[in-house]
This record gives sequence, structure tokens and C-alpha cells, in this order.
Amino acid sequence: MEQRGLVKKTVFAVLCASVALPADAQNLKQQVVGTWTLTSGSEKLANGKTIVPWASGNLMLDSTGHMAFYLVGKDRPRTIANPSVPIGPVIAYYGTYTVDESASTLTYNVESSTSPAFDGAVRKQKVVLSGDMLTTTGSPVKTSDGEIVPTNEWKRVK
Repeated sequence: MEQRGLVKKTVFAVLCASVALPADAQNLKQQVVGTWTLTSGSEKLANGKTIVPWASGNLMLDSTGHMAFYLVGKDRPRTIANPSVPIGPVIAYYGTYTVDESASTLTYNVESSTSPAFDGAVRKQKVVLSGDMLTTTGSPVKTSDGEIVPTNEWKRVK
């Protein structure tokens, strides 16, 4: 009788563990791979004020460590212009990325950007994942208006 109770407890414990830790549990890199669309793009200014200048964007992270990122600003002038000359605000770059699992960070190694200031830059991003939502908080960026800290909220594209 006692052995039967032990078997029941063991089966129950295994079932509970399988619910708490699914068999398809993924590491951070596996979780971030994919295409993400911007739901909110904000910048915290040096004076503590937060602005939301970004209207749309995408973040693409592939399984081989390559990335592409762009943000398009709100209220851009509606002009007929040369399509090869961006009308801002806009920021886009591409390159490679690495993942630090223990620190929950992505590090973007920018190869080229719409802004020469980002060419060759290293951009560290703190990552928070919640279901199909990804929040990235970037390392500070020096601008002509002072330092900013960007925070972008992304939704996984399905």
C-alpha cells in the first residue's frame, strides 16, 4: 500500500513539473528569433521626460545572429521627394547580434546605419519577454539634444 502511494506521488510530481517546465522550454536566443513589429517607441530624455517619437518599425532577429532594425517617426512631412533620401525622423541599421542569457541582454553590432553615428556602433539592449511581447531598453545614446535612453515595445509577427 505504501509503495502505491509513493508511485502516485511520483506521478503527480512529474505531471506538475511538466506543467511548470514545458518540454519545449527555450533559451533567450530561441525566444527572440523572429520578426517583431513596434507597438510603442519611446525615449527618456536627460531631464527625466519621456517622449514617444516613433510611429512604426520592425526588428528582425534571425537564428544565425543577423539583425535588422528600423523605426519611422510620427508626423513626418508629406512631401514628394527622392525616395533614396529619408525624411525623418527615421533610424535604421543592420548587422549581427549576440545574446547574454544570464544578463537578459542583446548586443547589436551595427554594420551600417541611416545615421553615420551608428556605423560600427555596439548597442546593448536589456530584454524583457512576456508571451508575444518583447521590450528592449537600449544603452544610452548621445544626441545633439543630450543623452536619451530608448525603450521599444514589440509584438511578435505571426
